[in-house]
Amino acid sequence: MLFINLIEANLTTRRLGREITYYPFTDSTNDDLWELLADGEAAPGQLVITDHQRVGRGRRGRTWSAAPGLGLTFSVLLRPDLPMGRLGLLSLAAGVAVVDALADDEVTALLKWPNDILAEGRKLGGILIESRLVGGAPAVVLGIGLNVNEQPGDFPNEIRHGAIAVRQIRQVPVQRELLLARLLNRLETLTTGDLPSVTALWQDRCAHLGQGVRFHDGEEWVEGQFRGLTSDGQGEIEIGDELRLVTAGELAWPIGGRAAQGGP
Repeated sequence: MLFINLIEANLTTRRLGREITYYPFTDSTNDDLWELLADGEAAPGQLVITDHQRVGRGRRGRTWSAAPGLGLTFSVLLRPDLPMGRLGLLSLAAGVAVVDALADDEVTALLKWPNDILAEGRKLGGILIESRLVGGAPAVVLGIGLNVNEQPGDFPNEIRHGAIAVRQIRQVPVQRELLLARLLNRLETLTTGDLPSVTALWQDRCAHLGQGVRFHDGEEWVEGQFRGLTSDGQGEIEIGDELRLVTAGELAWPIGGRAAQGGP
């Protein structure tokens, strides 16, 4: 099980993770955090974490599979002073924070638009951002799932070829509490600074910048080159002579290869 006092002892944050709710098992940490907020029991920075999320979900109706006691599955509450149209910047900041925290464990991770964390061409984790207006102001629940100490046999057969964990890269077990504390420390720095600058940091860590991708907007698949992000965090895909701005959809990369799987 996770040792909450070890997480707290390694935090340098003012808000993130200063209030922690731990469940040995639960259906969804995002849902749990929304319930705490509705009951008036969650302040900005509240962290909900579990050792076993049984009904986790990802983007576009996917599920998040995590073996009990091996990965990191958690949600954090943010109350940003941002318009609703710019809340996607928080998801980008989370991706940068994950990559930077992993670098301290000598793990090179990259980002795939809009919310995937990759290592060695396979999926290491994912991000699910949900937002609502609460009291007339945005409330954001940022959910992160990260494969940490799983071995290949811990993944379901259908995602085993596309998933990877930190332990498989480092060949030794990883202290989940320390990794989480570093991640939260970095995330608070990013989200209390100049958020539009996060787009440049994200692009520096992008796996497919300037490369060919396929994109599905709910109606059709199109092919083009991923050119980067706007200051608001929209993706820019060059399709023929047109530069298309995308805020949501499905991006496949590499073209003709297997999509990384295993998470939100």
